[in-house]
Amino acid sequence: MATEHTLVDAKYARTGQRLNELFKELRDWGIEELIQLPKVVVLGSQSVGKSSLIEAISRIKVPRASQTCTRCPMEVVLSSANPDNWHCKVSLRIDHDETPKQRRGTFLFAETTDNEEVTNILRRAQLAILNPNKSLDEFSRLSEEECQDHPRDLKFSRNTVVLEITGAGVDLTFIDLPGIIASTEKVPSLLPKLMI
Repeated sequence: MATEHTLVDAKYARTGQRLNELFKELRDWGIEELIQLPKVVVLGSQSVGKSSLIEAISRIKVPRASQTCTRCPMEVVLSSANPDNWHCKVSLRIDHDETPKQRRGTFLFAETTDNEEVTNILRRAQLAILNPNKSLDEFSRLSEEECQDHPRDLKFSRNTVVLEITGAGVDLTFIDLPGIIASTEKVPSLLPKLMI
């Protein structure tokens, strides 16, 4: 009986893993312009614990800030493949033209096998999204202090920082959206366009 459950569990895990990979490929191809794919979207007011939930599920630390720490959507693709070889790839998916010369597509930003490096990579990637007129290379080696002091051309962006983590122990894709700001700072109609 135990062997039967083990085989069923292994088959279920492989199926979940393949579906997760397929959804990621379809998103990369822009299929969501035509059909909606299932997803978990984490949203809520500012500082209600969205980032803590993401950290608990993904086992990475996301950047924290005294104000809003998430200023663009972050898609996290967790895969249980290669459980002994944890790996994180961070890409920028540009689906929205925020400057006249901005190229659309998915661009590799950084890769790491050390989950301690992810926080700073995310800071840099978010800065690259928020400064669409600058080269990605300009942000690839900034320190934490340089990230904090760096100016931002945009306050928020609809373009996405994508994390693909293998060896995560679970097969799941979710999206973290910027917190709902209860102040005069305006978020450009981000939520309705992401939820379509």
